[in-house]
Amino acid sequence: MKIISTYSARAALVALAAATVCGTIALAAAPGPTLGPLSVNVPSPGGYFQGTGAEILNQHCVTCHSAGFVERQPKLSASTWTVEVTKMKKAFGAPYAEADIPKIVDALVARQKAMK
Repeated sequence: MKIISTYSARAALVALAAATVCGTIALAAAPGPTLGPLSVNVPSPGGYFQGTGAEILNQHCVTCHSAGFVERQPKLSASTWTVEVTKMKKAFGAPYAEADIPKIVDALVARQKAMK
């Protein structure tokens, strides 16, 4: 086992302390994240539902989905839409009342029937 002299041990501690201080100074001088205002774009009028069921769908669906996204979904039965709309409420926390689920489903089914 090699014995380190007191001088060598002190020199090592001084070097460690200097490296720690320099590292701290370097971290303090490093630029941090830049914070600024957040801009949120809401859908343009073309991003909203028009016509059949538009009011309830714009109120509850376009918070997360564009009208185009919803209208590109395959034609689903009322029972399948009920499962999907309930999932949005329970799994993803959609902010509509349970009582609105049948109204949303009716609007979705009516829109799909109206689409050719």
